[in-house]
Amino acid sequence: MTSVEPSGEKLPEGGWHSRGWRMAATLAAGAMGAAIANLVGLPLPFLLGPLILAAASTLAGAPVLTFPYGRELGQVVVGVSIGLRFVPEVAIATAGLIPVMIAATAFVILSTSVAALILERLGGIDRRTAFFATAAAGLAEMAVIAQQKGANADTVAVVHLIRVTAIVTVVPILLAVFGHPGDVNGPSIPLASEILPLAGLLAISGIAAYLVLPLGMPNTWLLVPAFIGAIVAVFGFGPFVVPRLLLNIAQIVIGTWIGCRFRREIIGRLPRVSLAALATTAFLLGCAAVIAALVSAVTDLPFSTSFLSIAPAGVTEMVLTATAMHLDAATVTGFQIMRIAVVMTTIPLVFRLFARLSRGSGDGRL
Repeated sequence: MTSVEPSGEKLPEGGWHSRGWRMAATLAAGAMGAAIANLVGLPLPFLLGPLILAAASTLAGAPVLTFPYGRELGQVVVGVSIGLRFVPEVAIATAGLIPVMIAATAFVILSTSVAALILERLGGIDRRTAFFATAAAGLAEMAVIAQQKGANADTVAVVHLIRVTAIVTVVPILLAVFGHPGDVNGPSIPLASEILPLAGLLAISGIAAYLVLPLGMPNTWLLVPAFIGAIVAVFGFGPFVVPRLLLNIAQIVIGTWIGCRFRREIIGRLPRVSLAALATTAFLLGCAAVIAALVSAVTDLPFSTSFLSIAPAGVTEMVLTATAMHLDAATVTGFQIMRIAVVMTTIPLVFRLFARLSRGSGDGRL
């Protein structure tokens, strides 16, 4: 009899004792990857080290297995950490950027629509699948919608996985080499004085996220805790801060989970699509750089902050990158949440417009 992870992936046959050892070994390998990445000076080592080592292990055929709800609990920690940054002055400043966030999201949607046409040609897939594969929203949400609309959900999932992983891996390195670290730091607060309230806040946030799951909100495990953390910060119930050690552990769990998604039987079955996904990712990164430059010119935000705000990858990973570089993680969060909200609420309309406007190009297999 098989069981199912929260992500929907079936756990393999075998007793919990056997699976427990595999889970522990997989997480230990992720921790080792983090230690190696930190030793060699890789940017964002506690996320990228586990991701790279887990992906390599999975593609090599190692019997990796992640803990159920591990990624979700890691997102709760990151979400609370994000929310606690929204002290009143930060919340006001972020709210003032909403018109720019909406405009930037419109440009991102335009760029992903063009990327869909590129993916269609390079990957040899139908246009409907290409559209949902390049849409700038969550992997799980787009795979579900794609299946409902008659697109190939497996192809959509593979393209999203490659795009998110490539951006998460490349962007921190690019910013470490060409970007400029910021000077935004969290408050220094003795952990002993807040450990019980912080534990309660994390527990409440996790329970709330679980209860909201049936509503189908995207990124529930990140956004609900972030919202609760923001309420605490805005109304001055703190100050609290999530310890660096806890954030590092959350990154190891999340990075390991992402890396373990690279099932070689799926990637190997779609080699042309995988290569096309890398090409469209490079295109989207170039578009993100242009949009980020425009945002910086309009708002005076540092380019590094704007780039992380626009990059079409996971909210969690982009915010962690901003935090590691001492950039404005609250602004990055605002832009990323706005993108997801707009894309998820407008995807049916945008798809109809895309189908109508692109009908004259190519074979139009919609």
